[in-house]
Amino acid sequence: MKLTDDIKHFIASPVMIIAGTRDADNQPAIGRGVGARISYEDRVEIVFSSWQWPETAANITSNGQVAITFARPADYVSYQLKGDATLRAAEPEDLALAERYCTATTAMFAHLGVEPDLVRPWLEYRDAVVANVIVRELYVQTPGPKAGTTIGAETR
Repeated sequence: MKLTDDIKHFIASPVMIIAGTRDADNQPAIGRGVGARISYEDRVEIVFSSWQWPETAANITSNGQVAITFARPADYVSYQLKGDATLRAAEPEDLALAERYCTATTAMFAHLGVEPDLVRPWLEYRDAVVANVIVRELYVQTPGPKAGTTIGAETR
């Protein structure tokens, strides 16, 4: 699924990133991303802490299934992608992405009146890994009548 330019820009902006996974018994787990980028026209990479979110890392390694929600706190515009993921160790450029994301996200929340100390626990990238996701499905998740509908992507 080829992502539109608008979706690519949104994903790479300082938005909240929540990855949902499941284990072999269909028990859910989440993890918070600390940076995202488009790696190909149909692929998204997210950086997250395997130290803070070990179940998420284990589930991606085990079955590769992930649903990632990107949400902008200022207006609740949200998108969810679903796809197949592989995991790799973070490299220096991934850690730099995480650092930039954490700085931008802290500033964004401060602008909304949220103290940095409240945000800091979400922005951990100790033992960082990168999930490379081939996007198979994409949905609007902004609260309202269009929530859950397939959106702005072109099928190859």
